[in-house]
Amino acid sequence: MIPFDFDYYLPNTVEEAVELFQNLDTEGKNPLYYAGGTEIVSLCRRQLIKPAALIDIKGIEETLVLKKEGGKIIVGANLTLNTFGDQNDYPLLSRVVRSIADRTVRNRLTLGGNICGRLPYREALMPFLLNDAELSIAGPDGRRTEKLSSLFDKRLRLEKAELLLQLSIDENQVELPHWSRRREKHGPIDYPLCHLVALKTNDDQIRLSASGLCAFPFRSIDLENHLNDRSVALKKRVKEAVKILPGKIRDDDRGSAAYRKTVFEFDLEKMLSEMEGS
Repeated sequence: MIPFDFDYYLPNTVEEAVELFQNLDTEGKNPLYYAGGTEIVSLCRRQLIKPAALIDIKGIEETLVLKKEGGKIIVGANLTLNTFGDQNDYPLLSRVVRSIADRTVRNRLTLGGNICGRLPYREALMPFLLNDAELSIAGPDGRRTEKLSSLFDKRLRLEKAELLLQLSIDENQVELPHWSRRREKHGPIDYPLCHLVALKTNDDQIRLSASGLCAFPFRSIDLENHLNDRSVALKKRVKEAVKILPGKIRDDDRGSAAYRKTVFEFDLEKMLSEMEGS
């Protein structure tokens, strides 16, 4: 139960949702979009956020699609993680989301909620970073399509009142060789100490994304350039990779920075050994 009063709205269309957000924001009600509500409800219970209005967007049809069209796989932002975990049209995403929380939570947790949330993990984002996803976004100025890479900098940089509708990737990328390993302190339903996800492109280049290692999920082109320089010995590339990380390694009650570094280096070496040999 949320321990304060708030107004609840259930729009039927994207345009209605955006207009509601603008009007409620003008009234000073600090509105939030939500679908699964897993993270928002938790933050409200702890009174870390206190919106006076919630806009439930899970009934908007455009955010619930899962289809192949025009050479792309298009996925709605309000589909639950179990929707992907239970099918194999996008194998890398399916593999990643099956490792998040437990099945009961994944029945409520939506793709957009995981990607746009405030927690530092946002693991569902990693496959889309590696697959150069495009985003369909709606806001006060209408609709637009943007590359994920142009909008993601430690978090997804949406403007006020903007709403993530869909994500899409090229269909020919879904069968690329991929690799994933998730490490936790207290077992599979815990947040990750380090979750590495990688894929190998048709031109034999390895792409890497990580969650749990730093205070935000990331894909680093500088790190990838370093890892793909096969003129340097594999073990040396691994040891020097820490110097190229886009942020400090986390140090908290789940694991020290030194331990996370050790886990990262071990899994990075294993990933490179397996994927360079594949």
